[in-house]
Amino acid sequence: MRWLRFIIGLLIALTLHSLLDSFFPNALAFFDPYIILVVYYSMGGNVLGAIVAGVMAGLVQDAFSGAIFGLHAFSLTVCAYIVAYINSRLMLRGTLAFGANLGGAVIVNELVIYILVNILLRQRIEMFEQGLIVKMIFTTLFGMLVYQLLAILFREEPIEATKRAAGW
Repeated sequence: MRWLRFIIGLLIALTLHSLLDSFFPNALAFFDPYIILVVYYSMGGNVLGAIVAGVMAGLVQDAFSGAIFGLHAFSLTVCAYIVAYINSRLMLRGTLAFGANLGGAVIVNELVIYILVNILLRQRIEMFEQGLIVKMIFTTLFGMLVYQLLAILFREEPIEATKRAAGW
């Protein structure tokens, strides 16, 4: 059931990506729908599933954004792993915890992309700090709104925690 929700979410993120790209060409520089999906899925605490979700969402984003193929896949996988690992240990739940994870993931995502672009293309990204702050604010606020809507729609906590085995 979780994978079906992920695929539906990926289709919604792709639709949002296409609509924003066609009507507001620079809007994707300040908003990332894929990171919302990856953080939402990763907060369940399933590390392997989060890694697969990060790779899938990143490859879809790379295919439709015209960026270096694999750039977003790698950065979203790093974010998915970090969020899933933290949530497998702490089991954070609620809108504020989701917002904190999402804000941190946006920062990590942008830093990984910045470092990879500097290493691979030897280019500097113009106005990186200002774009990072604006992207974090817009993506986090929209993601928290989506999380609240899903909580109201499902009438329960939208993120299901995976049970970890006791002991080592």
